[in-house]
Amino acid sequence: MSVKKLIILIISLPLFALNISVTILPQKGVIKAIAKDKVKINVMVPPGNSPATYSPNFSQLKAVKNSQIYFTIGVPFDKKYLSKIKEINPSIEVVDFGKWIKKENNNPHIWLSPALLMLQAKVVLNTLIKKDSKNKDFYIKNYNEFVNSLNLLEKEGFNIRQKAFITFHPSFYYFAKDFLIKEIAIQKEGKSPSFAYLAKIIKTAKQNGVKTVIISPEFPTKYAKIVASKIGAKVAVISPLKEDPRNTIKELIKALKWMQLK
Repeated sequence: MSVKKLIILIISLPLFALNISVTILPQKGVIKAIAKDKVKINVMVPPGNSPATYSPNFSQLKAVKNSQIYFTIGVPFDKKYLSKIKEINPSIEVVDFGKWIKKENNNPHIWLSPALLMLQAKVVLNTLIKKDSKNKDFYIKNYNEFVNSLNLLEKEGFNIRQKAFITFHPSFYYFAKDFLIKEIAIQKEGKSPSFAYLAKIIKTAKQNGVKTVIISPEFPTKYAKIVASKIGAKVAVISPLKEDPRNTIKELIKALKWMQLK
């Protein structure tokens, strides 16, 4: 390779202010919204995998070694591999993505609440400014735009009139809490339901006038489909682990607004 071509290649390469590792894809979405192309983000649990069962591969562990920051969020992966990550990279700064948030019932799905997302975004902003102060104004501008988009989602969410929905895994607990909706989870204490408990769920769904059953592709779908068929509810397929949590929240709002005019 000629010197000229080498110079062109070097110039064309993105210059990252920071290398960051996160546990799940929604964390990347929040950081990307604030940092844009200023950071390189390594996601430890790739799309289509569960944070409860996934094991990192060599390239991911290598990326962690080159990261200055690791954002945890409290899913089982963090609890299992955080000590290993610190062993690989003793100088890495570990930041709790939701350090100002009390996780209820050990439920880590805090990225699906607009109100809690604002707090998480502030954690990201403060961390970025601390590590890369020269881009402070850039980060603040993007943070404000992110918060404004969440304020709009909140306004839209409070127009939902359905007061309850069914899901298999309690992934949408904080979303439901934000908008005063009841999430009825089929899975209990991480276990599949017995026939007796399933019958109880169906009875509760009828009592609450449930019109929507939300299925997540990361979890078994047959029980949710059984409940939906028994109560005549619409089924919506929504993953809680998409990159931009705002899009997931939009999907949830749309699914729960369905049939309100029926």
